[in-house]
Amino acid sequence: MGTGHEQHVATLYPGDPFRDWIAELLGHRLRRQDAPARVSLIRPSSHTVCRYTFQNGPSVVAKFFAEPTGANHCYNPEKGMNREYRLLKRAMHVIPVSEPLGIRKDYNCVLVTSYLPGKPLSRSLRDDPGLHDRLAAVADLLRHLHSIRSSRYSMEREFSNVHDVLDQNRLSAGVRDRFNRLLGEWWHSGDLERKGGCMIHRDATPANYIFGPAGVAAIDFESAWTGGHPVHDVGVFCAEIKYAFKRRYDNPEAAEPYIGQFLRQYARSSRRFSSVTGCVPFYMGLGYLRMARLGLGGEEREWLIQEAMRCLVRR
Repeated sequence: MGTGHEQHVATLYPGDPFRDWIAELLGHRLRRQDAPARVSLIRPSSHTVCRYTFQNGPSVVAKFFAEPTGANHCYNPEKGMNREYRLLKRAMHVIPVSEPLGIRKDYNCVLVTSYLPGKPLSRSLRDDPGLHDRLAAVADLLRHLHSIRSSRYSMEREFSNVHDVLDQNRLSAGVRDRFNRLLGEWWHSGDLERKGGCMIHRDATPANYIFGPAGVAAIDFESAWTGGHPVHDVGVFCAEIKYAFKRRYDNPEAAEPYIGQFLRQYARSSRRFSSVTGCVPFYMGLGYLRMARLGLGGEEREWLIQEAMRCLVRR
């Protein structure tokens, strides 16, 4: 999917049970059933993820949920495998995604999806006119994803998610108390209350939106929710874009025109724009806190924490 570094680790030949199962999943897409498969390990990733490329044929990506490589080992791998497969199946009816091809518990809870050729948005974040078009495409994709409605919505779950991310940041008591007070003000404002929710990606980082010959597609639905707040993705994405401009140009304010255009493209009407922008600061705060927990240097982390706090101050 072009989101990380690939390292060749093996080649599988006919007779290998896992290779033969993938060949079965591909069916007529694999012209030569005896073709060997080149195996490449993709890093970084929260689990073991490999690309299997058949000679003169298609590629697939396999994510092994029972082989965590990140800090989180406290989860049910079979449940995670089934959940992402189900959510991808649901999302593919409204947006381009990495097509889910199959799952197998006995192969370390593996999910096999199609490989999407192209370049992630994270590699195209340049200050140029073309970025407007790329951001507009992501805005349209998210708006369509959020059209998958749910009668269920829990504001409690949204706030619990923010508190979980705060926990992961291991803030001092004074700073954490300040965040708690700010979140309390948001809670009592009722601005995040909704009658229903929608499907959200919940990992709206530029690396998860791939631009290929057919346009933009989304990958990695491991964290996705049904019954979420639509602005969740929008706010997190805006925070990611602004931080990218800080890192690349040391000028986060240069991202503002792009963010404004992205929000207008997503909203599509002045009434909707007002509704979206009323919630964006809350979720931009979450976006900054998500990035701050990633073990960045002291100065970078401090900037992210301060930006998160600034976003959460109600005006």
